[in-house]
Amino acid sequence: STSSPYDAIIVGGSNAGLSAAMALGRSLRKTLVIDSGKPCNRLTPHSQNFLTRDGSAPSTIARIAKEQVQAYPSVEFKSGIVIDGAKKDDTDDESGLFELQTDSGETL
Repeated sequence: STSSPYDAIIVGGSNAGLSAAMALGRSLRKTLVIDSGKPCNRLTPHSQNFLTRDGSAPSTIARIAKEQVQAYPSVEFKSGIVIDGAKKDDTDDESGLFELQTDSGETL
């Protein structure tokens, strides 16, 4: 088991995950984004109705977004897949915490 120094762990680094990571990074929250690198929209040739990026490829939008999020030093990225997650038992020092398992066997 690895102790997690994160305020938030985001599962998935596509548009929604990167948007959340940016907001947390701007708030100086220690954040980890875990992403498989295989977004569900990877086969979509063009994004539509996406303000300022109408018609752009989803991969282009994600690349630009990730570059912008990486400007926040409190946000880290890890390649992987979260395969399980559960709320930890409430104890005085771990109340409200969650534990995640990745496909590589790491516990966060």
